[in-house]
Amino acid sequence: MATSENRSPIRKIALVIGNGQYADGNNLPNAIHDAKDVAKALQDIDFDVDGPKLNLTYEQMEMTLTKFRHCLKNHDLALFYFSGHGTQWEVCSSK
Repeated sequence: MATSENRSPIRKIALVIGNGQYADGNNLPNAIHDAKDVAKALQDIDFDVDGPKLNLTYEQMEMTLTKFRHCLKNHDLALFYFSGHGTQWEVCSSK
C-alpha cells in the first residue's frame, strides 16, 4: 500500500455509481456494465470500493455522495466514478 511522507498508510477508496434506467425511458444499458467493470478493476488494484451503486434516485445519490464525502480523511486517495446521463447543474469557480 502507498504511504505518505510521514509513512502512514494511504487509504485507497472509491465510490462507483452506475445509472442506466431513467424515468423518461432514455436508458443506458452499458452504464451498469461499465460501473460493475470499473468497481472490479479498482478492487483488483486494492481500492476499498463502495459499490457499484446502481440506478440510484436523486435522493439516494445525494445521500451516497454525502456519506462518501464524510468518510474521507486527510491523505486519502479517493476516486469517484459515475456512469450515466450527466447534466451540468451548477458551475463552481476556483477564482
